[in-house]
Amino acid sequence: MTYSDGEALLRRRIGLDANSIGAASIARAIEQRMADGKITEIASYLEKVQESTAEWEALIDSVIVPETWFFRERESFNFLQKYIQSEWLINQSKRVLRILSVPCSTGEEPYSIAIALLETGLNPANFHIDAIDISKKCLLTAQRAIYDKYSFRGNSLSFQERYFQPTEGRYRLCEQVRNLVHFRQGNLADIDFLLGAASYDVVFCRNLLIYFEPSTKERTIRTLERLLIQDGLLFVGHAETGLLLNSRFTLVPHSLAFAYRKTNVSRSVAKSSPGDRKKHHPISPKPRIAHHRKPQQPQISQQNFLDAARTLADQGSLQQACQFCQDYLQQNLASVEGYVLLGQLQQAMGENEQAVASFQKAIYLQPNHEEALIHLALLREHQGDMVNAELLWQRIHRLHNQ
Repeated sequence: MTYSDGEALLRRRIGLDANSIGAASIARAIEQRMADGKITEIASYLEKVQESTAEWEALIDSVIVPETWFFRERESFNFLQKYIQSEWLINQSKRVLRILSVPCSTGEEPYSIAIALLETGLNPANFHIDAIDISKKCLLTAQRAIYDKYSFRGNSLSFQERYFQPTEGRYRLCEQVRNLVHFRQGNLADIDFLLGAASYDVVFCRNLLIYFEPSTKERTIRTLERLLIQDGLLFVGHAETGLLLNSRFTLVPHSLAFAYRKTNVSRSVAKSSPGDRKKHHPISPKPRIAHHRKPQQPQISQQNFLDAARTLADQGSLQQACQFCQDYLQQNLASVEGYVLLGQLQQAMGENEQAVASFQKAIYLQPNHEEALIHLALLREHQGDMVNAELLWQRIHRLHNQ
């Protein structure tokens, strides 16, 4: 056995894509666990980790290094407060607001949610927060609720004085907030995760999808759809806004919130309009070879190139999907939806400059195309171009006020 067998085990059990953190990081984690257990052969260690729950949890803790702090991505919490004040208290105030934080890591995120809700004036009896993580070690830290200075970043730290008590160079969260969060261990990648549980109004699932291999990522998105009520809110990380390609989630036009609403129907990425469909389908281009798995070849005789691209994206073959879009656009230079789809695929692959160019072409062809404007605004923010991002958000808000 080799380290690649360890990667395969992590992929199989928790859906981890080794490329997302690097094979070297996984190898170091395994080596450290072997050294701690005085095991010299990797085959012996991998046998132990599959037989021992304690060792499996220790390996996960070695591989997954939490990086979180209070009110990370502050605009997500600002939008949550806006949602509570402008929608929830008006339309749904008679029932309990249910919120899920997964993965909750060491607790900073769910406690930030609790503080944000208290700051809106919401009665604690009117909301319920569940916080779930795969790591027992992280959960113990969260339940202890004592944090060092690295959990407090940025300039807006007034909440620290109101809700924390200094203790031996660290900060202990007040009991009022601690009692508002319900922690438990769980794995979002499991097929039956929270199966049969009551739905949530809001789910925070930030900076997790980027670490999953394609099939786990797709299954997890379906799970998130199942967990949320109709019109419920999903918050993701800034690097994950391009991953919800074929889902029931629609991006919320709020700068830096990275929030989506669950819609009542599944939407394919940038569905093509009737004008985009050709009467005669061109010959399929030779597909590129996917690195992670061989996809099923879509039937071009029954659908156009954009539909074929969506099928490939569903299978995790983003490069091939991009190739289909590009071939389609060579023959349909004025296809707005083609450029939007291409931009979303490029964004999902991390090719941000190419994605910017694709969204700009779509906007040139259709200046008020909201989806293209939103994606371009998010990309500009990610690139640090806040001036142009703000101009784009102003355009988007004007569309809503027309």
